[in-house]
Amino acid sequence: MTFKTNPLEQAFRRPNVNLRSNPYTNQYWTAVSHTLPALLYDGYLKLTGQKPRMMKTISRLHKAMMVLEYFTSHSWVWNTDNMTTLMSHMSPEDKKMFNFDVRQLHWAEYMESYCMGTKKYVLNEELSGLPAARKHLNKLRNIRYTFNTVLVVFIWRIFIARSQMARNIWYFVVSMCFKFLSYFRASSTMR
Repeated sequence: MTFKTNPLEQAFRRPNVNLRSNPYTNQYWTAVSHTLPALLYDGYLKLTGQKPRMMKTISRLHKAMMVLEYFTSHSWVWNTDNMTTLMSHMSPEDKKMFNFDVRQLHWAEYMESYCMGTKKYVLNEELSGLPAARKHLNKLRNIRYTFNTVLVVFIWRIFIARSQMARNIWYFVVSMCFKFLSYFRASSTMR
C-alpha cells in the first residue's frame, strides 16, 4: 500500500479506491463520501470566515474521474503478437539495448517509484515531510474510526430504545464479548 508508506502531506481524508459496476451505487457513495463531506467542510469554512474550497476541489476531482470512466468501465483485449514476434527475431545485443520486456518488471517496486515520483515532481512535495505526513495519515485513520464507532453506537442506541429484540441482541453480544475476554484473560495466565 503505497499511500500508507508515502502519504500526501495535505490529505483531507484517507485515500482509498472502490470500484463499483452499478452507476446508482456509485452515485450514492460519491454523494455520501465526497459531496456531503465537502459541503459540510465548506459550511464550516464559511462559518469561520474563510473562503470555501472543497466543492471546487471535489468538482475538479469528479471531472478528472469522468475522463477516466470510459477506460475504467470497459473491458479491453490486448494483442501482443507483434511484440512477441519482434522479440523472437532480435539478437541478444538488440534485446540488451532495447529492453522492452515488461515481464521482467518488479511491479511493486515500479509502483512505489511511480508514487514517489508523482509526489516529488508532479505535486512538488518534499520527501523530508514523509514522517509528518505519516503521522497525519494515522490521525485521519483514528478520526475515521472514532467517527464510525460513534455513528454506529448512536444508531444502535436509537434501535435499542425502540426495540426489545435489538436490546436482547445487544445484551447477547456484550455478554459474549465479556465471556471471550474472561476466557482470553484466563488462557493468557496459564502460560
